[in-house]
Amino acid sequence: MVKSTPPSHETQGVKKNDRRSLAVILGLMLVTLPGLVSCLKFFHETTVSPTAAAITHLKIGITAFEVDSAHFPIPEPDWHGPDVSLRTRGPILPALLGQDPTLNPKDIKFIDFPAAPNRKDGLWQDGTEWVLSDLWGESYYIILDTNGDGKITNPEFRPDPPAPKDAQQAPKHPLPETLPQKVLIYSSGPDRDPKTWTDNIRSWHPESEPH
Repeated sequence: MVKSTPPSHETQGVKKNDRRSLAVILGLMLVTLPGLVSCLKFFHETTVSPTAAAITHLKIGITAFEVDSAHFPIPEPDWHGPDVSLRTRGPILPALLGQDPTLNPKDIKFIDFPAAPNRKDGLWQDGTEWVLSDLWGESYYIILDTNGDGKITNPEFRPDPPAPKDAQQAPKHPLPETLPQKVLIYSSGPDRDPKTWTDNIRSWHPESEPH
């Protein structure tokens, strides 16, 4: 019969030290984790505005609808053909909200936005028509790749050089004529003018968002 050798004092000390180290690590994690979560939450909230977040949420909903239904949430005559430009009002919203049995027979809710009693930053109804507005009360702009070529004409692209009065607002680098995306969404920003791109908030480069 082989007798087991009792652990030495040195080994016992190492195990005790390991347990103490583990306890210290766990303690530090419990203390610092809430702070870490708070820091991450603060960073997210201060770098992503409600409008940029709404654009992202809307784009995810439209993309998910298209994957599930094999067409965009727009009337059937527009499913194929030239790319479609529209605003966030009309048939697209009931389809995404699961309230259109023709376009969305499964009644799946692809988007969820808060109500906007002041007609800003959320959903509201203009008569019987749903409208989704940004922080400044304007509906968003959407462009869909309905012709299926995997690209959309860049709404920022201008073939001609800007007029002298617009030169300061012109981008520093040439803009591509097309973007390799199926859904583009943008807000006209604080000035509510979609043609002044310096303050527009875009789905394709939200880092240009004004602060």
